[in-house]
Amino acid sequence: MPNINAAAVDLFTAKAKPVTIEVSTVNTLEEAMKFALEVCEKKTLGKSLLPGTASPDAPRKKTLAAPALDEQSWSFLADGGTKKDFEMVRGGLRNYLGGIDVTFSVADMGIADTATSVIECEKEDVRLSTMICEIHVVALAKSKIVSSSYEAESYLLTALAKDRNYTAFISGPSRTADIERVLTLGVHGPLELYLVLLEQ
Repeated sequence: MPNINAAAVDLFTAKAKPVTIEVSTVNTLEEAMKFALEVCEKKTLGKSLLPGTASPDAPRKKTLAAPALDEQSWSFLADGGTKKDFEMVRGGLRNYLGGIDVTFSVADMGIADTATSVIECEKEDVRLSTMICEIHVVALAKSKIVSSSYEAESYLLTALAKDRNYTAFISGPSRTADIERVLTLGVHGPLELYLVLLEQ
């Protein structure tokens, strides 16, 4: 079983609260995916903002995207979503720029002192999915949490050296104060971020 830095996990959890990251803990990735399905089910269905939509009030299904999952994990999530009558999206995210309710991602690393989830986004769909959803659910193994960016250096140097790789550093929901210095959530990305820590 991988080593877990308990102090780093505690620090991450403490730093997450002030930046409005909701943290919970489960044992497995399957439980984290079930959590994402529950979040999507509870979410209020918003109006579609997709270009070419006849009416923003036109009926639509809730959408859940997870473009980076392996085949087995995607099959599990898609099966659960289909049973709940969600539209499950794995690719072609450009066709959903105004209509993703929830994205589910698995973080490659966590940096505790800034409550940051690091996600390698080699494909455009993965990159888009972290930005165009209203709610982002991120699964992060406790064993992949380090105390600071200094401890993440060797991993990050390898990740950033990959050809055409984009690495997302996510530290809470999207927020900006560019408009008359008023803090606004969700302008450049998700309104809500849920972090699900994995025991294994």
